[in-house]
Amino acid sequence: MKKITIFLILFSLLFSSSITNKIREQKRELRLKQKQYNRMDKKLAKIAKEIIDIKSKNRILSKKLTRLEKKIRKSQYIYDNLTKKKIDIDKKLSELNDIIEEKQDKFIALVADKFSMALVLEELKQPTAKSIILQEAYKVYAKKNNKEIEKLKNELEKLNIKEDFLKQEQKKLEDKINIYKKDRDEYRANIQQQEEILQRLATDRAIYKKRFNAIRDARRALQKNLNRLKILKRDKDEESYKEIKVATSHRNHKKRVKVAKYRGGKTISPLEGSRLIKRFGTYIDPIYKFKIFNKSITLKAPYKGAKVRTVLDGKIVFAENSGGMLGKVVIIAHSNNIHTIYAKLSRLAPNIQVGRRVSKGSIIGKVNSTLMFEVTKNNRHLNPLKLIRL
Repeated sequence: MKKITIFLILFSLLFSSSITNKIREQKRELRLKQKQYNRMDKKLAKIAKEIIDIKSKNRILSKKLTRLEKKIRKSQYIYDNLTKKKIDIDKKLSELNDIIEEKQDKFIALVADKFSMALVLEELKQPTAKSIILQEAYKVYAKKNNKEIEKLKNELEKLNIKEDFLKQEQKKLEDKINIYKKDRDEYRANIQQQEEILQRLATDRAIYKKRFNAIRDARRALQKNLNRLKILKRDKDEESYKEIKVATSHRNHKKRVKVAKYRGGKTISPLEGSRLIKRFGTYIDPIYKFKIFNKSITLKAPYKGAKVRTVLDGKIVFAENSGGMLGKVVIIAHSNNIHTIYAKLSRLAPNIQVGRRVSKGSIIGKVNSTLMFEVTKNNRHLNPLKLIRL
């Protein structure tokens, strides 16, 4: 009896063991995705920090550039005023030179016209009363003319000094403006360079963000699937415990197993051309001679690689490799709270995925030898032969 119990435990927990393996695989994948998620998160944080640093640097450069522009405008304004003053001084210098030249010309003309003879007579030592008077008048006029010309020359010298000062100030301003403009060009080039880096970082951030979201979504899907597998394992463990308790009990087995009733019409077979080799219901184990309730039927495929099809319209809720003797398994939910389970598939069709709706007769995979087919209704097992037509 002990051997029988051990065998029952191993047999009943086979599916639970396959789920445990699947949970272990999902946890490994989840840890891997978590590492990828953390690496991508760090990368995005680094890019974000670089973007913030560059924007901060650009703000500082922009402020400096604004101050430089103000300095350039102010210096240019002063330079333009100096230029206007220099033009005024140049104009005055020209006017003064013209006045001096005009006075000199008038003096020479007056000397030639009025005082030339008196000067000649004085040179010849033959002065006359008239020439003496003219000589005295010449001295007075010459003194006055020289005084006026000297005053004009002093003004001319002051203007020249002022003009030289303006030229020096202009030169200083030119040098200062050139320095400002050079710094401005450097700031502009630096800002442009930082903007190009920002564009590259923005592109990188978009790429990494897309990868980050994909990893995040994959991680969430893995976590959701892991939670579902844990629930499935818990339910299966509870169910296996109940089955073992029933199998090892001396009570009437039929009273402990509730089978769903079905009065609807029959549909197609999941494996066309197959034959039934294992029935639904209670049977006697050929080796240990105890009763076992078989919840599914087993169909023999007509050939290797025979196609398996869904027997009703529905939605795929499970499609994975369960491992062990069950192979690949597909579970489809139908109306009226009916579920069909297809196990021992060797291959799944390429378009089979959880959440996809399939119509009656759609190919969901292939089998090498046999198909294990199970049906539930309202969470109770239903004899598949009540639903399908062989």
